[in-house]
Amino acid sequence: MKVNAAAMRNHARSEEGRKQLRYAGVSLVFVPLGQVLIQLFGAFVFDHPGGDVNWTAASIASAAVLTVPNFFANKYLVWKNTSKDNLRTQVIVFWVAAMLGVSLATLLTYLVDSMIAGHGLWEKVAVFCAQLTGFGIVWLARYFILDKWLFKVTHHGEAPDEEDLEMMHGDLPV
Repeated sequence: MKVNAAAMRNHARSEEGRKQLRYAGVSLVFVPLGQVLIQLFGAFVFDHPGGDVNWTAASIASAAVLTVPNFFANKYLVWKNTSKDNLRTQVIVFWVAAMLGVSLATLLTYLVDSMIAGHGLWEKVAVFCAQLTGFGIVWLARYFILDKWLFKVTHHGEAPDEEDLEMMHGDLPV
């Protein structure tokens, strides 16, 4: 497959391309917010006497604060899904996907924190990189989970075609 500027422009103009750009745009808002929250929680909430910062707790707290607004931003802005159908299921699946991201990012944060604790600015930079790596890996997987199962487009009032029926049989039973 050859990738060139014209092909990328054409893809960006397609519905799928626009959705992917919206997904990236929502992430461009929530990733920095999450990183700022982690640093703030680390500095003001999880900073123990002696300068020890619990970055793992800061990471989990940041995710807990941002998961709900991130869900609604993805649901309404990226997939343009305004339906109230299966809202509980959607929130649970999104939460599980978010917790997978938090778990991987937190594991990487814990490893980095245990290796370079007490190194000031370098520690903060390493925590930032560990977070971005963990969330980045899951970010890609989460797009496919959200697109294929959670917010997939259905045509109300129309009978699904054979391809849609086949895909529905493989859906997660949540």
